[in-house]
Amino acid sequence: MKFNPSLLGVIVLCTILHQSGVAQDQSATVAFDSMAYYKNTSHKVGNINTDSTEYAPSISADGKVMIFESNKTGAYKLYESMRDNQRHWGAPISIDSINNYGSENDLIGGPSVSFDGNMLYFFSSFSGGMGADDIYYATRESHGWSSPTNIGAPINTSGFEGFPSISSNGKTLYFVRVNEAGPTDEELREQTQGQTCYSIYKSDKDADGNWSTPTMLPYPINQDCEKAPRIMADNRTLIFSSNRLGGLGKYDLYQSYLDDAGDWTTPVPLQYVNSEHNDQFPCIAAQGDKMYYINSKDIYQVDIPPKYQQFRNNVIQGYVKDGNSEEGIATDIIVRDAFTSEELMILSSNPNDGKFSLVLAVGGSYNVEFRKEGYTTYSAHYNLTEVDEYREIEYDVKLYQSAKLQLNIYDIEIFEPIEASIKVKIEGERSIMLEVESDPSTGQIEMDLPLGNAYEVIIDKKNFQSEYFVFDISGLMIYPKFEKDIELIPKKKQITINVADLNNNAKVRSRVRIRNRNRDETIIVEGNESVGLRVGDRYEIEATSDQGYAFNTTVLDISDDTETVEAQAPVIEMKLQPLLVGTNLTLKEILFESNSNLLTENSFIELNRVVGLMKDNPTLKVEVSAHTDNVGSDAYNLMLSKRRAEEVGLFLIENDIPKDRMKHVGYGESTPLVDNDTEEGRAKNRRVVLKILAI
Repeated sequence: MKFNPSLLGVIVLCTILHQSGVAQDQSATVAFDSMAYYKNTSHKVGNINTDSTEYAPSISADGKVMIFESNKTGAYKLYESMRDNQRHWGAPISIDSINNYGSENDLIGGPSVSFDGNMLYFFSSFSGGMGADDIYYATRESHGWSSPTNIGAPINTSGFEGFPSISSNGKTLYFVRVNEAGPTDEELREQTQGQTCYSIYKSDKDADGNWSTPTMLPYPINQDCEKAPRIMADNRTLIFSSNRLGGLGKYDLYQSYLDDAGDWTTPVPLQYVNSEHNDQFPCIAAQGDKMYYINSKDIYQVDIPPKYQQFRNNVIQGYVKDGNSEEGIATDIIVRDAFTSEELMILSSNPNDGKFSLVLAVGGSYNVEFRKEGYTTYSAHYNLTEVDEYREIEYDVKLYQSAKLQLNIYDIEIFEPIEASIKVKIEGERSIMLEVESDPSTGQIEMDLPLGNAYEVIIDKKNFQSEYFVFDISGLMIYPKFEKDIELIPKKKQITINVADLNNNAKVRSRVRIRNRNRDETIIVEGNESVGLRVGDRYEIEATSDQGYAFNTTVLDISDDTETVEAQAPVIEMKLQPLLVGTNLTLKEILFESNSNLLTENSFIELNRVVGLMKDNPTLKVEVSAHTDNVGSDAYNLMLSKRRAEEVGLFLIENDIPKDRMKHVGYGESTPLVDNDTEEGRAKNRRVVLKILAI
């Protein structure tokens, strides 16, 4: 349940009326100022105020850093305090890089910390300036704040410039100059008690970072004696101190709003905080519910009534880092209206740790770009159109000096990954800057290529056509990673496969199955036609026919010694044996373990062809005969051949071929095909033969 302070005031009022016995019809005569409740919330900020004067507080957008001036050492210097997670302010620390810059008697005051906490504006009487007091700035570094830098002309002049206030978008600086005319009303002269009067000015920063010639804010902002302007996080609400007539005391706080027409509304006195003392230097974090200000010589905190609260904001904050080194980097941060593309602000992240903070008004939609030369650009979108509450959003950004190019290289026909060679060179140059190979199991390779160039990428693989493309990352780069599929086309030779009758050479209607032994590829064509086969691969070719023929197989290596298209297609002759009684079919690549009847794995390919042949010809009966060479005794070879013939027969039976369609015979070394004088001859004699018994 949300707490309603106004409701509390009504409850208190009703209680008072009841206790005093005042009738309800008389309640209208009772004046009750609801601002009294908020005045009662005002209290000194703990752990910051001392017996000396604490002055001109400034707070970061997230409300966690306060910078103010104090004369506790005798001269006004700057101090910084940090708020912990329990909302307690830590002991103030002297900003020595600024306080020790000039002489110990220099006045340093009016600090204004940028909403992202990366810039600190103030004024000082350092020697060597353009006037008695000039406006300076410092940037946050890894060890603290940098040494001061004079903001220079046209903001600083030979006169007085002080009490700066920087807008949350970093585009406008508000400050004061001495009002030479001073108050004209005698009563106001007495009220100022001889104090110097100031007028409020502003200067705008252009796209090149140059400040414009300052202009004085018009009436009704500047009337008589104005001081300590503070622009709020919405960049439209201005709170300032004024000694104008009608106030409660000395300097009072007033609030004005820049309307859509670009005009400042009539300043409204902040009665919930104004007193008979000097009330000055307001600062409000982006959350917009509490204000810090000066009453006399101490820093106070007060709750802000809803009617005085600025537009609600969201704070987007985090760090911009190098994606590889994780070190913070300085980037330009450009915020645009997502609907109109109007540029709303340009900020910078801190060069030391990359910290940034954006204050975005709720109800809007924003596109944010993080840019740095030599790095990728990062884009983010924040849609706050449906948001009606203050939020702090942590959002870290990583930029990269190189782009990651991932290639997925695979075979265009069978989609297998390919281990290919990749060469990269800068476009237009001859030398190769990078040469790598893709992963053989995935076909992938990832390369880091520095931004700012266009690269020629060449992909080569033996027996494949080369691929080439240009990868241009010379311009604006948003994405740090790119992925591209490379489909390599295999080089091929055209092969003609003729299938004919073994006896009369007549063409046979057939089916040709071509299996690639190098990769997962199977091609099925009709006999007596051409087919493209991959250069460099080995193929097993099987020709079958349903016209009463046995199968035939051969192995073919496709060499690359001729061109794929222009050369005449080689011819492979496949002769099929008619299935006739008494015909012997010698099986190829039926192999056994040494001195064993156990079949090797490679034998099953040929045996499965026999299974297919017998199923296609259900009346076919065969004799399975096994033969050996002459190594060993006759008796041993005869026994071994019988066991091997039985092993082949067992395989056929296990594959649903009835055993009554076959018999098993071992011939040992008794029927050699050729002499056993050579190893080649002995290999031919070690064979398994199917003899057709009936069909």
